[in-house]
Amino acid sequence: MKRSQRRSNAVARAVARVGGPTKAARVCKVSNSAIHNWIQSGSVGLLRHAFRLSRASGIPIEEFVGEEEEEA
Repeated sequence: MKRSQRRSNAVARAVARVGGPTKAARVCKVSNSAIHNWIQSGSVGLLRHAFRLSRASGIPIEEFVGEEEEEA
């Protein structure tokens, strides 16, 4: 499984733990469509939103923030 797929699952798991997209949107102070975009992309764009979702869900923030490219 690719890293992005694992992250996508982490975002979906976090949203489910919070109680679904609508509740996650309230917690993160964003629109419902933003939550669906995060699930599709597999990452949460802004750190402040990722932090809120992490705190509410109990899933470590590292599992669903964007990944840094490794240097060879």
